This record gives sequence, C-alpha cells and structure tokens, in this order.
Amino acid sequence: MASVILFRPTYDPDSRSAPVFPWALLYLSAVLVERGIDVDIVDEPCTPDCHAEAKRLLAAKKPVAVGITSMTGAQIHYGLALARLVREHSDAAIVWGGIHASLLPEQTARHPLADYAIAGEGEHAFADLVECLAAGRDPDGIPGLYAERNGDVRGVRQDGYLDLAALPEIPYDLLDIERYISRRPDLGAERYFEICTSRGCPHHCGFCYIESVHGSRWRPIEADLAVERIKALVQRYSLDCVSFREDNFFVNRRRVETIAQRLIDEKVGIRWAASCRINYFAQYTPEFVSLLRRSGCALLTFGVESGSDRVLEFIRKGTTVEQVRDVARRVHDGGIRGTYHFMGGFPSETEAEFLDTCRLIEQLTQVSPDIVVREMSIFAPYPGVGLIPECVARGYREPADLESWIAMEWANPQRPWLTKRQTRLISDAQFLIARLGHSNPIIAGWAGWRWRRMLRSERGCTLHERSLIDLARRLRPR
Repeated sequence: MASVILFRPTYDPDSRSAPVFPWALLYLSAVLVERGIDVDIVDEPCTPDCHAEAKRLLAAKKPVAVGITSMTGAQIHYGLALARLVREHSDAAIVWGGIHASLLPEQTARHPLADYAIAGEGEHAFADLVECLAAGRDPDGIPGLYAERNGDVRGVRQDGYLDLAALPEIPYDLLDIERYISRRPDLGAERYFEICTSRGCPHHCGFCYIESVHGSRWRPIEADLAVERIKALVQRYSLDCVSFREDNFFVNRRRVETIAQRLIDEKVGIRWAASCRINYFAQYTPEFVSLLRRSGCALLTFGVESGSDRVLEFIRKGTTVEQVRDVARRVHDGGIRGTYHFMGGFPSETEAEFLDTCRLIEQLTQVSPDIVVREMSIFAPYPGVGLIPECVARGYREPADLESWIAMEWANPQRPWLTKRQTRLISDAQFLIARLGHSNPIIAGWAGWRWRRMLRSERGCTLHERSLIDLARRLRPR
C-alpha cells in the first residue's frame, strides 16, 4: 500500500489562538483513503514536537510523497523547514499545494525543495500523482500538476471545479479532534468546532485572492446535507456550537433559511457563528434576523474594511459606510453579537481616509457594549488579488521566488505607496485597538485616552510611549 504524509506548517509558533481545523488536508485525505492509500497528517500548530514526529513517520512509513500546504507569507518559511527535513530523511517526492501554490504554481515548482506543485483543488490531482509514483509511471499531464524539467516548468491548469457533495466521507479519525474543539465563553460554548459547507465567493473584492482561485464561483452542498453533517458532528463529538468557516456562507438566503429552520424544527440545540457581508444583512427583514437568532445564531462577523466611501468603491467592496452603521444597529437590535474587521494601507488611501476608518470603529463601539472590533489588518499585495495593477502602478514589484514571499508583513518595499508616517499611523492604530479592551484597567484607560486623541487629530498622533511599552514587554519574564 502506498503511503503519504500531509503537513500543515504553522503560521505563528507563538500564537495562543485555538488552532483552525485543517479542512484542506481532510478533504485531500478523503480521496486518498478511498483509493486505498495510507495517510498520516502532521498539523504543526497542534503537534508539540512536529519535526520529531515528522522524522518518526518518515522512517516508519517510507512515503512515496509528502504534501505541504501553505498560504502566502510566514507559513512558507515553516513549510520550507519541513521540506528540508523531508529531503534529509526521505526519498519522498515533495508536493506543494494550498493557496500560494495555486496562485503561483510555476514559481513554486522551481524551488529546490519542491518536486511538484499543485494548482487549484488538489483532491484528485494529488491522488493521481501518488498512484503514478507508487507504480513508477510518469505523472506528466495530470491536470493541475506542475514540475520543473530541464529548466522548464510544465503543467496545465485544471478545468472546472469539484462537486463537494460528491467527495468521499471525511476521515475525521486521522486527527485528534479534541485538539480542535475549544471553549468559547463569548458564545456561551463549551465545545466549539468548525464546519465547512461551501467553497468560493461570487464577489470581486480587490484585496482578496478567492476570485483567482475559485473563479468567482460559489459551490455549496445542499442545505439538507449540510444539516445532516452538522447533526452527525454534534452527536459524535458532543458539540454545543459550530462555526461555518467558509468563504461566504450567506450567498443564498433561501439555503440559509432552510438550514436555520431545520435546526429549529429538529431541535439540534446548538449555537452557531458565521461571516456575513454588510450589503447582504442590509437587505434582511426583521423576520429573517429573528429566524437566525432562534436557530442559534450567536455571532456574525463582518468585513467592513474602510470608513471611507471612496476607498470602499476603490477596493470594489460593494458596500457603503451608512450601510455599516445601519447594519451594526440592526444586528444589535436582533439579539446577535457582531464582530467587525477593518483594513488599512490600501493604495491611494490617504491619512484622512484611514482616520475616517478609525472614527467609524469608534462609532460602532457606541452602538452596543458587546460589539467587537476583532482587528485592524494592513492590506498585503498577495498574488492573485485584484488590486495588483494599482500596486504595480505605484512602484510595487512582485517577489521573484518562493522564499521572497515570506516577508509580507510591514516592510515598506512591499508597499511603496505608504509613507513612513502612514505606516506608523496604521501600526499605532493596531497597537491601540488591541489594548482598548485590555484586562488591566490602567492599560485600557491609557489606550482609550490615546485612541480618542488620535480620533480628534487630523493626521494622527505619535505614540512616544510605545517604544517603552514594547521594551517592557520584551523584558518581561516568560
């Protein structure tokens, strides 16, 4: 029997967040298991000594191939470390997949620590490759598979997309599921877990890669099948809360309505959370919102991004600032908790427009005491996003090799349109937002005072105290 090992590298080894369930590797495993291939999964965020476990499995299983999934950024760094370990301790073919390889398969396949790269949904492409390698056949020509041969990368994109309902049953037993079940006091949940019922999104936000990967196509499983899978997971693992972790759960209102009504009618008895678009919720009736709440909807997450209508139009978000204010009130009035995400550092965004975003955050926090501003992220010109031409016009140049994509954080060469002052303003806003609700009242009070000063200014204000706070944090005993 052919054997494979699937790796998910960590994003941040210092993160204290509950690990995200590795759905991509489980879907991949489902097809492999159905074809009689032995599968092991090593999920670095959940594996205390990941490299030791990897070496043990490489020696014991002697896999014909290993798969490494990665997003753009720091995860590539940890993926390369795992690939290096595989190269040193095994003859297995190293296959890269995931978002980054899907967007840049040729560049990925050129790296010395990549024998193959798979672009797009890899469930069948990876299984076909493994069968070829195990039988000693040439895998050339498998749709979605890329490899470098004699200095040239050969490969062809896949046609079409998978039917999720047609995929084999998910082999949950390959993982210790208890590692992914967590407490969520904010949701009143003792056993919270994630579920996936669709892929893709029909919208065209300029900062998002999904259009490039899924072709703006949204593909769900039917509502009845989704409910049956929820019920099976709830019963199997004694869950009391699930989160629909997918690109866009609310695309089809009737489907959501069916799921919600069945959760009520069949007394499933769980709470649930999902992401929703502002312009969707703006059209919902009070009756539909009531249905969501009665079915167990406890939390909705919204990507607001900006407090400037011009910026929202520029990034093709399809929403307005007034809609955001209205939706925040209606979510609160409907008895559902709202979480709101923001982003700064877009090409052409001015300091004044970024401060408008900060002021919108303040306005939303006045709507309800339980509103959460989860983060203020900075726009990153990841491969495949629609704003790349705007970035290039302002001096941006895409990295030329796999390893250069690791440094997609604050480095100004990655965002030549930002001045040092703009960079500092965004960074200071992130710093303060993260401390507005701090458990230490002194820190929270200081952050609130500084935050209000920033909002009253025309160009922000420099946090001179920040260097001392950062120093104290670095010197604090662990």
